[in-house]
Amino acid sequence: MASPDKTSASPFPTTSWTLIQKVQKGSAADAAKAMESLCRQYWYAIYAFARRHGFSAPDAEDMTQTFFQRLIASDTLQAAREEKGRLRTFMLSLLKKVISNHLRHHRAEKRGGFHAATLSLDDLQAEDRYQHEPSDLANPESLFDRAWAARLLCAAEEKLRQDFEKADNLDSFDQLREFLPLGDNATPYAEAAGRLGIAEGTLRLQIHRMRKRYGKCIEEEIVQTVSDPDDVKAELAHLLAVIGR
Repeated sequence: MASPDKTSASPFPTTSWTLIQKVQKGSAADAAKAMESLCRQYWYAIYAFARRHGFSAPDAEDMTQTFFQRLIASDTLQAAREEKGRLRTFMLSLLKKVISNHLRHHRAEKRGGFHAATLSLDDLQAEDRYQHEPSDLANPESLFDRAWAARLLCAAEEKLRQDFEKADNLDSFDQLREFLPLGDNATPYAEAAGRLGIAEGTLRLQIHRMRKRYGKCIEEEIVQTVSDPDDVKAELAHLLAVIGR
């Protein structure tokens, strides 16, 4: 099978990039749905960056809402192309510009025209989550990447969970979840095997397969955030660096 043409008509063939297109050029209903999805994926990374940048909690919330309003600006797609197709770097670059504009003019950008997709950060307990971030992580960009990585890993784990659910095997997932790379790994294998009523060797094989599938789920999540397949390995390496693996 021939490889995809990187110069095809659609500059963002993958899911997350397509959301941005729908926000800008889709119907009102499609745009609202796409914006809500983008908000849910990136709101905390943006909020945490603003808080660590020195904004108060209310101002960080306002900045987060302003950021998503900025996504519908006419020059957003062009800016995205200049970021070489990595959604993480595009979002971070746009966020820095929004904050720079705010500081330059001593006020947030004017909102308007697209209110339906904004989220209530109070409902999402943004500040409570932020207060649990490590205090020694002073760099706002590092905190942004930490939040980005956490969201991506959470999405990958949910995909893995759905795989177990489709196989009518959620009980095994609940028992084996702690053996994922960032899990507690606290239960001895012999004890875990006893709980599942299987041999320890069988348990080890199941854990190996689960971790392998989890890694694949992570790659699938990363693929959704790049427009060039060649960037997947680089983003995966960045993810591993962020989580310290």
